[in-house]
Amino acid sequence: MSSFSDPGPDRVHVGRLPVTRRLAFAGTFFVFVVIGGIVGYVTTQDASLAEASYFTIITIFAVGFDETITLDATGRVLTSGVILLGVGSFTFLTITLIEFFVEGHLLDLVGRRRMERELAELDAHMIICGFGRVGLQVSEDLRQAGRQHIVIDTDENRLESVVGTGVAHIVGDATDERVLERAQIARATGLAVCTDDDAENVLIALTAKIMRPELFIVVRIKNTRNVTKAQQAGADRVIAPTEIGGRRIAALLTKPEVVDFLDIVTHSSDIDLVLEEVTLSERSPLVGRTLANAGLRDKYGANVVAIRRAGKDRPTTRPDPMVALQAGDVLVVIGAQEELSRIQRQLG
Repeated sequence: MSSFSDPGPDRVHVGRLPVTRRLAFAGTFFVFVVIGGIVGYVTTQDASLAEASYFTIITIFAVGFDETITLDATGRVLTSGVILLGVGSFTFLTITLIEFFVEGHLLDLVGRRRMERELAELDAHMIICGFGRVGLQVSEDLRQAGRQHIVIDTDENRLESVVGTGVAHIVGDATDERVLERAQIARATGLAVCTDDDAENVLIALTAKIMRPELFIVVRIKNTRNVTKAQQAGADRVIAPTEIGGRRIAALLTKPEVVDFLDIVTHSSDIDLVLEEVTLSERSPLVGRTLANAGLRDKYGANVVAIRRAGKDRPTTRPDPMVALQAGDVLVVIGAQEELSRIQRQLG
């Protein structure tokens, strides 16, 4: 990916200054001419500040005037310079302003300001690095699940599909710490790395892990030989689409009903039965209790199918019902959506 780049007017008009910089230059030069004329009349023609200011303005705008200041030879040369430079700089400023409005740069600038405000308000969100086919699908699933997220990609054209969806996005290189800082990595809860380049994915994971060691990172790898590298770079989970695709095809051939059931409870939005994670906080009423006396099935109609104990990397699919639950444990629960939402509020 290329170095950090910022979306907006700076990308317009290759080969010359962008319109925002030309606008700033034109405005600065015009102000410089005005101030120069005032100072010149005050110092060379013994004019007062008010007289010099008035004479400079009417000279630049060529509105016709009687000489309010008696000009000597130096004054006439100064006036000629003020006319030439003043009219020229004002014309340049006017043309640049028209270009700024006609080409939509003002709306673009307003959009950038709005985007920066949205970025500053991000909290407990997901970050998606790379917006190809995989990144697009990740974004769609997160959006359907109502999870706040932001998308990063170097290709502005790829990000056009998220405009108007409410999804924040950044045109930039996710290997650059400044881009991840703009994406509020300090407040993110997860990061998905989905570019088409394995080396780039590993570097993004390493950069993010250095910035946020506790951040949960999922990396997509095309070549299975790079899985170990991604893990060593800090990826908590590594996804190899070819391997997963092969396993899914084999599972569909041997256990199609099981695969269909898992698809329903993990992806479908038109049924009430879902799988959900419940992370126990220190204040959860389940801390110190066992699964046997927690009463999840009786009170909520939910079943715990797995537990990842605090400090462990892998979940236990046959949890001991007599082991006391601890803060930081993650329960994988299956049940009705409404009841699982209630469990999250009351017991998480």
